[in-house]
Amino acid sequence: MTTVVSAPGDLVVATSDGIDVRFAGMELTESLPAGVKARPGERGIKVRLEGVQGPETQQRDHQFTEAIVDWVEQREKRGAESAGQPPTMPGVLVLEPVQLRISDDFGTEYECVAGQIAGDGTEWSASWMYLPEPPKHVRSINLVFTLHGAPTGKDCQIRLD
Repeated sequence: MTTVVSAPGDLVVATSDGIDVRFAGMELTESLPAGVKARPGERGIKVRLEGVQGPETQQRDHQFTEAIVDWVEQREKRGAESAGQPPTMPGVLVLEPVQLRISDDFGTEYECVAGQIAGDGTEWSASWMYLPEPPKHVRSINLVFTLHGAPTGKDCQIRLD
């Protein structure tokens, strides 16, 4: 179990391209994505972020839907190769630059091994997976959020129970 010891009151940890990004939770998990090299039963840290939705995200979602419709029409008219890649979901453009550095009270080095940004039904969500699992003696995890590599000044401290 984890307990948030300190965090911004509104949980907003960054503003990326005009959209506030909120810390949405941290958990220790055994559900590591396929392709992550881990020992059987190894757990990691999963940190979740969400874009704060409002008029701006709605506008971007609408523009994305229009772009997808145009892209599909181009594929049908001119073929898949001429249409190129599908448009990028707006949540990807906003959430991808928001990363974090994880540390603990014993100096463990954590590495981001996987991530997922946006997708059907999760257009404004991201999750980052880190290894290793915190050692048994660790009682406190610190999350330092960054935007384009620079600290945002919005950090969280999580107590492990």
